Amino acid sequence: MLAKSHIIPPRRDMLGLGTSSVRLKMVLVLLLVVFGTVLFKVAKIQSAGGEALRSAGAAQWSRTTPLAADRGTIFDRNGEELALSVPAYSISVNPKLVTDSAGTARLMQSFLGLTDGETRDLYDDLLAKDRGFVYVRRQVPLEVGEQIAHLHLVGVNVDEEDHRILPGGTVGLSVIGRTDIDGIGIAGLEKQYDEPLTGTPGEMSKEVAPKNRSIPGTERTTVVPAPGDDVVLTIDRSIQFAAENALVARVTELGAKSGTIIVMDTRSGDVYAMASVVSDEKDGVVEVTSANLAAVNAYEPGSVAKVITIAAGLNQGSVTANSTFVVPWRRQYADDLLKDSHEHPDDEMSVERILIESSNIGTIDVQQSLDENWDNARQIHWEYMHNFGLGEKTALDFPGESTGILKHWSDLWGSERVTVAYGQGLASTSIQLAAAVNTIANDGTYVAPRLVLGTVGPDGEIIPAAAAETREVLRPDVAEEVQRLMRAVVCDPHGTGKRAQYGIKNFSVAGKTGTGLKAQPNGTYFNEDGDPVYYASFVGFFPAEDPQITVLVSIDEPPAGDINRFGGTAAAPVFADLAPTIVQELGVQPPPDSASCPAV
Repeated sequence: MLAKSHIIPPRRDMLGLGTSSVRLKMVLVLLLVVFGTVLFKVAKIQSAGGEALRSAGAAQWSRTTPLAADRGTIFDRNGEELALSVPAYSISVNPKLVTDSAGTARLMQSFLGLTDGETRDLYDDLLAKDRGFVYVRRQVPLEVGEQIAHLHLVGVNVDEEDHRILPGGTVGLSVIGRTDIDGIGIAGLEKQYDEPLTGTPGEMSKEVAPKNRSIPGTERTTVVPAPGDDVVLTIDRSIQFAAENALVARVTELGAKSGTIIVMDTRSGDVYAMASVVSDEKDGVVEVTSANLAAVNAYEPGSVAKVITIAAGLNQGSVTANSTFVVPWRRQYADDLLKDSHEHPDDEMSVERILIESSNIGTIDVQQSLDENWDNARQIHWEYMHNFGLGEKTALDFPGESTGILKHWSDLWGSERVTVAYGQGLASTSIQLAAAVNTIANDGTYVAPRLVLGTVGPDGEIIPAAAAETREVLRPDVAEEVQRLMRAVVCDPHGTGKRAQYGIKNFSVAGKTGTGLKAQPNGTYFNEDGDPVYYASFVGFFPAEDPQITVLVSIDEPPAGDINRFGGTAAAPVFADLAPTIVQELGVQPPPDSASCPAV
């Protein structure tokens, strides 16, 4: 037996944790702490950071693509479609997924009519496999796209998209303009009203498998696209069609460079037709152009501007229709000898005769009569030109619209100070000139032209456009007197506008011809062959006793060597041909006393 002093005492835990039961409790506590921390982080992930992590995870197996909104339709005033979008397909390939490069290229050539060069380029892209997306053809017809889709070709995508069309062919093209292949307006009203027409795009999500392959049947719309607004124009499609056809025929017949026509409602300023055609320099074929020449090109208007000068004299009271001037056929002004259109002896001419026979020298006399002080007279004349709408854009604010040229009166020098009286030394667009003469037809009140009646939202709500702005330029009695004088321009045996009434039997016409010289790049009015270059116009309205419709016809570069170079011969006949169609389409009713010229 051992001695008591040699008994070994119980060993204590080296860490001081005591017995095994204490250690067990400590382990349990530690496990609870760890488990609680894990639960806390899981809860945090599911709440505060959950959305971000779920999105990151979803991004690995899903894709979001934009959904284009249906582009609004452009209608004419009668609800006829002028421009609309129709369903089509885009065909693209993912070269990295295509297994048969040569076979796929041949099939695309067969279905899509690819040229040999296009087919080779496609084959090279498929073979290189360095891109994941290549367009093969855009805006493919539905039937073709569906045939390709039914083949289920690996790596070939068939996606829906819209194709913008003009149901009437080229009718209204100059005004409507164009969209690019992605449906974005790039010209004309398509560009000007691109935002409301476009609408709001949506979104679509779809699931993808490894290597970015789409899983069929997983597509779903997450954001519904909102269609664009429809736009309703003042244009009448039938009148637009007739105007374009008449213009094509006349420009072709004359061998001219181009032409424009404006048809507008005298009271409201609504434009029923705005036509522009151009002759191809290579083959001479005349076609409707996508450029709205009536708004973007400006030329010296020539004698049409004489009605403004004479109206100014009548409104200022410096002349009456019976006031007379001794008018020679030519007269020196500064360094230039200015002339009338034909030689005649010094003649005592009334203001009425000056307008009827379109005398340049007589019109200058009327301009100078505006005030005894020549500077004051020039300033007054400039103010009338400006009030008639020359020298500034119209309210249309059409894309690319020209302001024309109207120099301030104090910036004119030499003979230019007087040539503006008869329409040389300034420039106007067709729409400016039509609106200016329409002021006389509208009893002296300028009414801004307009092309849009309103918009229609996806819910069918109609939002009308604001009425055209107006301003008084002439007293009504003066405007009526000028209307009478312009009636004589058409009916008088010596009038320059006689051809505007030909064939029109049931109502009267008033108007004014214009034969302007066209400035050339060489700084003169003569081409490289030394021949003068002309711009011929006729502006008229009817019925003369109660004007309802104003029409301008302009022919750019009619033949210089014959009688068809004048406004009365090149442009006025187009007016006469077009007027009956306008009357029929709009149901214009002349007053009981209206009649064509007695001699016609």
